[in-house]
Amino acid sequence: MTDRSVHDGASAAPLNHRNSREGTRKRGRKPGIVQYFKEAYSPSRPDPWLNRKFAVGLLFAIAGWCFYVVVGRVCIPVFRGTSTSRFSVATAAGVLAGYVVIFLFLAWSYIRIITTGPGRAIDRVEQTAAPNENHTPFPQQPLQPLPAGDHQSNMLLNGIAPQPGLPSTYDGETAQRRTSDEEEGGAAREVSEFAPAINALHTVLSRQDPPDHHSSSGTLTSQTPQPVVAVGAKRKIPEWQTVERPLPYLHRGPRWCRFCQINKPDRTHHCRHCGTCILQFDHHCPWIGQCVGWANHKFFMTFNFWAIIYWFYHLILLVVYLTQAEVDGQVIGVVALSGLFGIFCFMMLLQHAYLILTGKSTVESFSGRDQQESETRHLNVVFGFWSHRKAKSLVRKKWKEDFGGTAVDERWQAGSRMDMWNREMGEKWYGWIFPLGRPLGDGMHFPSNPRFGPNGEWLKKKDWPKGVE
Repeated sequence: MTDRSVHDGASAAPLNHRNSREGTRKRGRKPGIVQYFKEAYSPSRPDPWLNRKFAVGLLFAIAGWCFYVVVGRVCIPVFRGTSTSRFSVATAAGVLAGYVVIFLFLAWSYIRIITTGPGRAIDRVEQTAAPNENHTPFPQQPLQPLPAGDHQSNMLLNGIAPQPGLPSTYDGETAQRRTSDEEEGGAAREVSEFAPAINALHTVLSRQDPPDHHSSSGTLTSQTPQPVVAVGAKRKIPEWQTVERPLPYLHRGPRWCRFCQINKPDRTHHCRHCGTCILQFDHHCPWIGQCVGWANHKFFMTFNFWAIIYWFYHLILLVVYLTQAEVDGQVIGVVALSGLFGIFCFMMLLQHAYLILTGKSTVESFSGRDQQESETRHLNVVFGFWSHRKAKSLVRKKWKEDFGGTAVDERWQAGSRMDMWNREMGEKWYGWIFPLGRPLGDGMHFPSNPRFGPNGEWLKKKDWPKGVE
């Protein structure tokens, strides 16, 4: 659920915590509490077992309590003739039979998701040495030069030295953030369960576009730099047709994880909760005690499907019961819990169905939001925060036309929606409902959108392969 979770490995060698502890003992000193927590919660090793599995135990306890309320406080009193409700024995028997069937399907799907790993990259990829100790991230292409208050000036004002070999219009703020992220082992981003919905809503409301990946070869050669104006100079507003789109960052070369010491396949990220790189990482979910990734995403979907049926069956049954019987505090408690969990699981199912049908994972859904924020920031610097709204609108329209309406987070949107659904959920319809089957592919190679380059470059429409519309 969180991402203390995602770490895209950088370049330093991993620490050997066991040797560190042994060395401390040999010197006759006990490791301090700070050192203990550093070792226990290091990204190179899983969090303590109890931390990872606590929510799983809690969910089992909640399910046991709900089962007791429905069976022991609603149905059995009817069979014994001691119930204050107007349920008949036949009604209670039918309610109980339906409840047990749904409960068993829910238990089956939950056991499947907590016992099926997300797919560990270390099991598929051989370890290797760091490709380049001095790697520094760089932009896919230069940003549009700014007339005044440019990024280079902003970098100098904030005490950030321009990077050697980078254009003067390099986004220092983003560079500083990404460089520091890589030094720590990767970009750690908090990932909420509701991140896909929040990011999609942000996209719709802001009507802008995304930053974190790639550009067009044509743009690299055609963009003409403008002279940088000194800080304090009068702002010169350029013609809106000349404002180039700020493009995301393209990682060239292998994505090496310093914790697992592997070159990560596409869509693989390091989870510091699990202490390993996860194939097609989506998010770390405490309710299942592990990550959701390539190998178990379909079971996450089937679990949410049965959870929705279970919780709303509960809700309807107990609300009807309360209208016919004396007030029972435990029944009221389960009603409230059923409504809460039912809505939560319904939101999860909708969000992840949307992600599957648009070829994204939860963590990948941030790239569109990031690009939009980058473009907004860029346009505000060029045109001002409040003024020239029509020019900003025209620039965004031009950008959309230049890239053929393709968003930066659509790299893995290949084939029809049914093709993308089948790749995640399998081709058999019963595998979409029951926890059976497996996803297609191997979790390391994915069909790519032809509107992107071989390394994920975000291409302008004029650079698309022939025949692609």
